[in-house]
Amino acid sequence: MFTGRAVIAVKILRPLGDWNTGDVVLIEDWKAKELWEAGVVEVVDEADKVIGEIDRAIAEERENEPLMPIPAGLYERAEFYMYYLENYVRMNAGEGIETINVKLTKLANLKKKLEHLKTIRFNKILKAVMLRPNSLELLSRLSPEERRVYLQLSKIRNEWLGEG
Repeated sequence: MFTGRAVIAVKILRPLGDWNTGDVVLIEDWKAKELWEAGVVEVVDEADKVIGEIDRAIAEERENEPLMPIPAGLYERAEFYMYYLENYVRMNAGEGIETINVKLTKLANLKKKLEHLKTIRFNKILKAVMLRPNSLELLSRLSPEERRVYLQLSKIRNEWLGEG
């Protein structure tokens, strides 16, 4: 699930290697998951920041006809914070209702906005496959996940139309 392409801010809760208690460091998403689950770190909740990045990406996609590049690791960071928020709520169910409601609201907002961004981009990818299959220029604007979709759809299109 986690690829190491996203960097997550965490606060060290107990000394680990060169890190001291209280240090805030950036680590890969899979490491953040493992260390958080082990109780070694506290995740710095940047879900609002990721939601803002998604909002900006949605706005750019609406304003521009061609596919626009999205921030590197955006999908991965969004996936990490959805995992984090879901598990935070599950693990801290006895915490104050207000805190839990804030986390649940962030989670719902993040899921909704990520799905919206993916839908917009998927529709643009479909259009691009019809007009420009296997375009290196388009590939450079896509995330790794989107590249896979674009290349697979391009292959199917070319096979179907006998252009492959």
